Amino acid sequence: MTGSTTAYRVVLAQFAMSLAAGVVAWGAVDSTSAVAVVAGGLINVIANLCFALQVFAGGVRPARSVLRSFYLAEAVKLLLTAALFALALAVLRLAPLPLLLGFAVTLMAYWLVLLPSGPVQRWINT
Repeated sequence: MTGSTTAYRVVLAQFAMSLAAGVVAWGAVDSTSAVAVVAGGLINVIANLCFALQVFAGGVRPARSVLRSFYLAEAVKLLLTAALFALALAVLRLAPLPLLLGFAVTLMAYWLVLLPSGPVQRWINT
């Protein structure tokens, strides 16, 4: 499995986990919380997708160039994450706790996808 394949699988798993968490929140709490949970997850999905697109767009390059692209992509990811949280809280006025919970749920995708026989990995491979 290549680095770009792994990165895109993480993003796909984060998207699936975000939607699943939203369905659970809708059933357990209400639709307002579900929207906030999904929005929190999508913040992470969008930021990581931008990171992956930026890092793996250049193809084979010298190591120094690859390292520079990782640093730049990480900086963009952090700024984009902060901007999307500000948008969700200040403009959309989403509830902060469900928003953070949705974001946190998608962070678990890293561990689940990177496990050699993780449940999300098996689901993606089918």
